[in-house]
Amino acid sequence: MKRIFSLLTLALLSSTLWAQSDSVLTGKAAIQAWGADGDEHYRLGNYDLAASYYGHVLSTDYASADLYYNLGNCYYRTDQMGLAILYYKRALHLDPSMRDAKENLALAQSHTIDRIAVLPQFFLVRWIDALCTHISPALWQVIWLILLALLGGALFCFLRGGNHTVRKVGFISIVILALLLALSTWLLIRTTHRYNAHSEAVVTLPAITVKSSPEQQSVDKLILHEGTLVNITDSLAGWYKITLADGTTGWCNSEEIVRI
Repeated sequence: MKRIFSLLTLALLSSTLWAQSDSVLTGKAAIQAWGADGDEHYRLGNYDLAASYYGHVLSTDYASADLYYNLGNCYYRTDQMGLAILYYKRALHLDPSMRDAKENLALAQSHTIDRIAVLPQFFLVRWIDALCTHISPALWQVIWLILLALLGGALFCFLRGGNHTVRKVGFISIVILALLLALSTWLLIRTTHRYNAHSEAVVTLPAITVKSSPEQQSVDKLILHEGTLVNITDSLAGWYKITLADGTTGWCNSEEIVRI
């Protein structure tokens, strides 16, 4: 379940090739030292201490999928499933392809209390959600640029082709690539919006009460337990309106859940 802090270490070592101020170098050296201490304490089974050192790294505004993954492992080992799920999800937010984080997230969710059925979705909606979830905005940008380059090549073949066959192939390619480019543009915008929205959140307290309206004296709708994932759809004066996977909605105090 443990990944070595190697990516951070390599990044820090390579950065020293550039001339930087003493204060920046000191800060990066501290990050490297905290990461190494976190790795060592995790190896020794001191998971609370390891989480503390990884937290020091986060306090410097440095973040990576591996760092979040390591923190998730620490909290999983100390039976804090809400925080474990939070950091596994954050790791996947930065690197949707991280298989270890996916597996450990599923393992952590198997220890949660609430079992909320997911509303059935039309297969196209499921495919689109999967594309937006499992492919990062950066990768969509690469795909978009590749399609744009291919479209330019097809246009060149159509306009400058030496014979009818080449121009015909160029025209067909232009139509197909233009459609794919339009689709990738839409998916890039949708994925970027989802990436930046941070609308998903997790319950990190042992239990919270979901209300019918954003008032403490309003009717209790249901109880949610640690590790349950919700989507934030609105906010009002310290309250979040949330939606569960089964479509149930309600309001909870903004301090009772943590955005992913």
